[in-house]
Amino acid sequence: MICGIAGGASAGKTTIVNALRERFIAEEKALAILPLDSYNRDHSDLSLADRAKINFDHPDAFEHDLYLKHLALLKQGEAVDIPVYDFSTHSRTTEVERIEPAELIIGEGHLLFVIPEVVREFELRIFVSAPEELRLKRRLERDVSERGRTPESIRSQFASTVSPMHDKYIEPSSSLADLILDGSAPIEESLEKVLECIDGISK
Repeated sequence: MICGIAGGASAGKTTIVNALRERFIAEEKALAILPLDSYNRDHSDLSLADRAKINFDHPDAFEHDLYLKHLALLKQGEAVDIPVYDFSTHSRTTEVERIEPAELIIGEGHLLFVIPEVVREFELRIFVSAPEELRLKRRLERDVSERGRTPESIRSQFASTVSPMHDKYIEPSSSLADLILDGSAPIEESLEKVLECIDGISK
């Protein structure tokens, strides 16, 4: 089974995916996670200054073909080596991460439901929604601590690309979801809703 989890940047997608992972580990079940963020196109040929100008919130920022190829291979029961992306330098590293196949495959990414070829692969589509103020607050906390960015650059990017692309692409794609979750709700509450949907489709 392939489940897609989409929603605004910093809406809470990864938190839900991590909770799923922990639950599956606790129950000794296999879970394969394919994050769209790993498939940002490589721009190592550009200067760091030029890379910072790229609109990473546009659907064209991702290598859709490779994502679809890896999704298909996992579905066929084959392991895949996915790219490792360095958000501090806006480029791919030389490393890869091995993802083993599993009965449940989770695709995760803010633009998953915007790409027609990708969205049709999901048997279950979950959209995580959260207010813009909360998404910006979370993004500031994450990008400063994990990606070495300044609050000024984060706010600038949020205003120039993140928010406009959310309104243009991401929010409208919520209409394709089978389940819409409140990204500000307690994680256990959201997790139980996701598991209930997965169980319902798996039976």
